[in-house]
Amino acid sequence: MKILFAYDGSDAADAAIAKAGELLDTAEAEAVVLSVWEPLTVSAIKAARFGSDEIAVPLDAASEDERAQEQARDLAQRGVDVARAHGFAARAAAVADERAIADTIVQQADELDADLIVLGARGLAGVRAFLGSVSNHVLQQAHRPTLVIPADRT
Repeated sequence: MKILFAYDGSDAADAAIAKAGELLDTAEAEAVVLSVWEPLTVSAIKAARFGSDEIAVPLDAASEDERAQEQARDLAQRGVDVARAHGFAARAAAVADERAIADTIVQQADELDADLIVLGARGLAGVRAFLGSVSNHVLQQAHRPTLVIPADRT
C-alpha cells in the first residue's frame, strides 16, 4: 500500500500520522511524507488575485525560494521521523506549490499512484473551513481514497 502523508508540521499532521499508524498495517505500507512550499512568485500572484495593492518581493527572490525549499525538506524529514516512530517505512518529499497546496497534494498523490492520502484537519469551522481548508479541498479534488483525521477536541 502506498500512502501519501500531507505534512505541514502541525499537531494535527502529527496526530494524523499517529492515527494512521493505529488503523493501518504499517508493515505493508510504503509512505511518502510530503511538505509543500510556496515560491515567492506564487505568493505574489495569489496576493494580486485577492486584491492586494502592495506586493513585497525581496530583491533576491531566488535565495528566498531556496530557503523555503530547504525548510520544506527539513519539515518533511521531521514528518518522516514521526511516521517511522509509528511503524511506517517512510521517505521525505518537498514540492513547490504552483497554484494551490491542495492541488499540489492531489497531483503528487497521482504521480505516486498512492492508494491513500492522509492528512490532518485543524478544526476550522464555518466559512473559514469552506474557504481555507486544505483538507476540504483535497477531499473534493482527490480521485483516490483520502483519510482526514480531525483535530483533537480535548
